[in-house]
Amino acid sequence: MTLGLIILAVVFGLTAFIFIRIFLNWLQTKFENYHLFRRSSIKKTGHLTANISQPEKVFLEPRFVESDGNLTATIFGGKNDISIAFDPETICENSASVAYLYKPIALWHGRLILPSNEQRQPYGTVFLEVINAPKKYKDFIGKTAFLKWSTNREVQFFVHAVSQDINFTQETKKSQKSGNIHPERLNGWRNVGPLETLAGSRLEDSVTVMLRRPVIAINYSSSDRQELTIDREPVQIIGRFCALVSILQRKETDSDKFIVRHFNKTSQQFDGAAEIIRIPQVQPDKNGVARSTNHLIEQSPLNPDGWYIYGERDKDSIFVVQAIEPRKIAQLTPDETYFGLKKSLAYLSNKNWENTPAQKGQAKRVLLTPNGATENTSISPWQEGDIGIVIHSFGGIGGKKGEQPPLGIVTGHFAFGVAKVVRDRFTSELRFDIEYKQVYAHNPDGIVAGSSKWQSYMGDLQRGWLGDRPVCDIICKLDCVCCDYDFDGITLSPLTELNQQLDIMMARYRSGDGTGASLVTPATSCVQDSSQAIYATLKKITSEIESNPQIQDWLKTHPTDAQTQRFHQLVALGESLEKVLMPLGIVRPDWRKNSRLAGIDSELKKTFFVGIANLIKAAISYRTMLPRRTQDEIAKVLLKQGAFLWIIRTNQVGGFDPDIEPIAPTGL
Repeated sequence: MTLGLIILAVVFGLTAFIFIRIFLNWLQTKFENYHLFRRSSIKKTGHLTANISQPEKVFLEPRFVESDGNLTATIFGGKNDISIAFDPETICENSASVAYLYKPIALWHGRLILPSNEQRQPYGTVFLEVINAPKKYKDFIGKTAFLKWSTNREVQFFVHAVSQDINFTQETKKSQKSGNIHPERLNGWRNVGPLETLAGSRLEDSVTVMLRRPVIAINYSSSDRQELTIDREPVQIIGRFCALVSILQRKETDSDKFIVRHFNKTSQQFDGAAEIIRIPQVQPDKNGVARSTNHLIEQSPLNPDGWYIYGERDKDSIFVVQAIEPRKIAQLTPDETYFGLKKSLAYLSNKNWENTPAQKGQAKRVLLTPNGATENTSISPWQEGDIGIVIHSFGGIGGKKGEQPPLGIVTGHFAFGVAKVVRDRFTSELRFDIEYKQVYAHNPDGIVAGSSKWQSYMGDLQRGWLGDRPVCDIICKLDCVCCDYDFDGITLSPLTELNQQLDIMMARYRSGDGTGASLVTPATSCVQDSSQAIYATLKKITSEIESNPQIQDWLKTHPTDAQTQRFHQLVALGESLEKVLMPLGIVRPDWRKNSRLAGIDSELKKTFFVGIANLIKAAISYRTMLPRRTQDEIAKVLLKQGAFLWIIRTNQVGGFDPDIEPIAPTGL
């Protein structure tokens, strides 16, 4: 009895301390913002935004009208100018004659195949049905090769760190009965590696990936055996080929066939060959909501700028679309630009998710630059080869068939990623190539934790979020994070370290640390585990620098070097991020030891005190409980450190579903 009273007193005392610290942090933030805004001088009056350029306006005045009649005319603007009657004789029906307009999605591309328990090889080798390969290895195409890990020491450290015996717990079996997909084929296996969890995450062999270079390919002609060796996890993609088209019209009423025009690289217009393709209507989920719809897609405000379409040809040689990507959102011309720290912070706080339901069907690109001195320039902050960190979150689904969020709190989702500025193969313009690092719980849709290209995670017609949720991707350009450091031969790379930490998190999520389940609750979520990857990165980089005399000597002897200045900025950024990740100044015990992940079930007996302990751990890192709050907090820290932020906001883009509307995530 006495022990119980003591435990209760400690729990309630700690809870009171936490809420007092939260209140004090809130007051401090308000005080800092007040002084920040007082110091910021307003050099001129007028509108808050200043456009770097004035692109043609394709968006209508945002409105949302709940009607089953002409509501699409309000949002999509009625008939698209290019959706006119088309002469069938000008449509190319010979697929061979337009084959040159389609590009392979990846140099090395294939479908993962999980070996049977009897076929298993050492170190978690799996099979790869090769879909595409470089010209030098064209003989691999159509064959099934062994996909194995490099014997490099660092690679093997990663493989062994995340390999687990998998045995489903009662919580996993309960989750299966509720409809979530777990790695059933791996249950009972010993020492399961990260390639095996990637190949075996679904109930069938349907995960298609691209291999990062370098790839070591060996063709044993004597035994007709092919081997591919890699040193990084493959990236999930979908489709076989890609093209850039604008949709003219539906071929026939109630048909999934559409007439499209290909992009002409010479004229830089959509006046290339016309072709008939298929954009299938996917089946709705258990709530009656389809992830995407082809209904009125030709009237989308984004259609004039075109779509990247991903897929392959069917038995009738008609190209079947499996994923779409609006060209507009990948381009490097902003729709709005905000100059100065004050205006940029205000946009994040008040305007980023403003009037989300009214933005249905639309997309916007916004540039936030903390430096007000560049207000009169039109120079883009992005150059070819630049790399930025992506901070991703999405909101909820409202409308007639919408979700019913508990207590009205729309949690959404959070993830990190990497965006690289590349030269587009179809237009030769610069664009973003986005790769997400999804620390993603097991779910009913078969979304697999791991690295995923934008077209796979967002644009997939069957599993992507482009068509049914509002999404915000914030791309950060900050050299102190995205550039490597070279201290007389000792190289440190914060970005590489963050990628490695996230690779570990994602692999652990796929196996559930051996339980077969990674699940989320309000107190345990992917936000906290993604944030733990940042914490681990900061601690490892700091530890390496503090423990290395050579680096310390270099910094002392090069006090004015540009690299030294970048390093000091990195240290300041780390200190600011720690205040976000640990606002109470307390390190979560699971973060300190890196032994457990918040979203992975443990074998601990579910008692009242265990539940209280989980809530206290969540409260210690309360700024990482909700995706939108975490995204905003990290973005604001980066802005204050001088980073450019590029925001991509989409709101149920593609076709038009009158029974849903986009809902902003809760920020608190």
